[in-house]
Amino acid sequence: MAGVRWWLRPRWIAGHLLVIVTIVAFVNFGFWQLRRHDDKRDFNDAVERAASLPAIALEEVSGDDALYRRVVATGEYDTGVEVLVLRSREGLSGYHVLTPLRLVGGGVVLVDRGWVPPEFDEPPVAPARPIEGVLEVTGYLWPSEEGSMPDSLPAVVSRIDTSVIGAFTPYPLMGPYLLLQAQDPEVPGELPVPVEPPEASLGPHLGYAGQWFLFTAVVVIGYPILLWRTSRSQSARVRASRRSNTTDARES
Repeated sequence: MAGVRWWLRPRWIAGHLLVIVTIVAFVNFGFWQLRRHDDKRDFNDAVERAASLPAIALEEVSGDDALYRRVVATGEYDTGVEVLVLRSREGLSGYHVLTPLRLVGGGVVLVDRGWVPPEFDEPPVAPARPIEGVLEVTGYLWPSEEGSMPDSLPAVVSRIDTSVIGAFTPYPLMGPYLLLQAQDPEVPGELPVPVEPPEASLGPHLGYAGQWFLFTAVVVIGYPILLWRTSRSQSARVRASRRSNTTDARES
C-alpha cells in the first residue's frame, strides 16, 4: 500500500462514499421539506376557498370538493355513542367529544362537538351531554384522519378516523366529519367548548428545508477543505521524510 496515494486508501474511500451518501440524503431531506411546504400551502388555499363560500345543506355536498366547507345538518344526536379524542386548546391538554348525528334525511355524520378539560377522560361526559331531540348543526366538513383498526372501540382515540369509529356503530358513518361551530337550540352549559378549524399556517417546513440545504453546503465546502489540508499535511510529511533521508545519507 506504500505506493497508493493517501486519498485512495480504504479508509479514505469509505469517507468519500459516506460524504456522497450524506450529500444525497441531505438534499433529499431538503426537497422533502419543500414538498411538505407546497402541500401545506395547497391545503391552506383549499380551506380558504371553501370557507369563503356560503353554508349549504349537508345533503347537497358531494365529493371531495365539499371538504372544509361550512354546512348545515339537521338531525338527532345518538347519545348512546360517544368517543373522546386527544386534543389541546390554548396550550391546555384535554379532549374533543365525538358524537354521531343521525340526519333527518337519512345517514349519519360524526360531529366533533368541542373541547373538554382533561379531568373528563371517560365518555359519556356528563357536563357535555348533547341536547336530545332534533336540532340544526352548523360546522365545517373536515376530512377523516387515518388510524389503525383496534379490536374494540376505545373510549379515547388519538385520531378522528370515521371508518374506525363507524366499524363499531350499528350504522355506517360519512367519510368526513363535522367540526361543530354552532347549533340550534344552543348548548345550555359551558361544555363542550366549540373549537375553530386549525389555523392556516405554513409551518416550519421552509425553514427546515433551508437548514438541510445549509447542512449540504457545509459538507460540500467542508470536505474539500479537509482533503486540501490533509494533502498539505501529507506533502509536508513527505518532504520532511525526504530531508531526513538525505541528511542520514550524507552523514553516513
